[in-house]
Amino acid sequence: MKCARCESMNVRRSSWKKSEDHMNHLLYAPYRCRDCKHRFFKFSGVFKLSVTATLGLLACVGFLISIYLLSKPDPTITASLIAHEIKPSRTLILEKANQGKADDQYAAGLMYMPGGEFTINYKEALKWFDLAAKQGHAGAEFNLGLLYRNGRGVLQDFTAAAQWVEKAAHKGHPEAQYQLGTLYKTGEGLQRDLMQAYVWYNLASAQGYEPGISGRNNVANLMNAAEILKAQTLSRNFKLTPASHGEDKPLAVNTENVTKKNIVDTSAKQPPQPGS
Repeated sequence: MKCARCESMNVRRSSWKKSEDHMNHLLYAPYRCRDCKHRFFKFSGVFKLSVTATLGLLACVGFLISIYLLSKPDPTITASLIAHEIKPSRTLILEKANQGKADDQYAAGLMYMPGGEFTINYKEALKWFDLAAKQGHAGAEFNLGLLYRNGRGVLQDFTAAAQWVEKAAHKGHPEAQYQLGTLYKTGEGLQRDLMQAYVWYNLASAQGYEPGISGRNNVANLMNAAEILKAQTLSRNFKLTPASHGEDKPLAVNTENVTKKNIVDTSAKQPPQPGS
């Protein structure tokens, strides 16, 4: 650095005086020439660094904005691409469902339900659930039963609802087992039976379906100890019905065999009568 007066290179950094404006400390730095004793000011290194950093930051921001604007697609083109992508996927789902596989028909039914990709249409959902349910698909049977119970897409029919929910329950569908327990508890679509309600709530809770626990406990408060014990025995003896590809027949937990077994076991434990 040269002295502004004598152009000497013998310049050193000076100190600030108390009378000088301290607000300029960030902008300027004092220097003094060792030869002519001239004192002068130059822009400080901190100020130069701050300006450089600010300019660099602005350049980076401008660069990123330019990249964003250049990479942002045309909304009209994007809309047409989205429409082009969605239509084939919907068409593909329905085409696969029309091939007759139960899983694809069930998937098509779900698409028309709330939360699906299609516009809600309970009649279309009912159609696909019915086709899949007739092939023994547990999920379709359960959803078909709910549509009949709630009267969505079809006239409300508790009897039909109970039949379809029961089929799904026998295949091990936990939500169907819970709903069947509720139907037995309320008597909707079938004869009210607290013991059967306990059985199905118990089976649902055994699969980790939390509402089944509260349902089982609530119905147990309406039963005596002997009824609860019998219902627990029925639960242990329950056997799943494998999914079939034909029409299912209505099923029920067989209480007759358990009753006969209890009678035989009881008679076997009785001591022989004197004189026999």
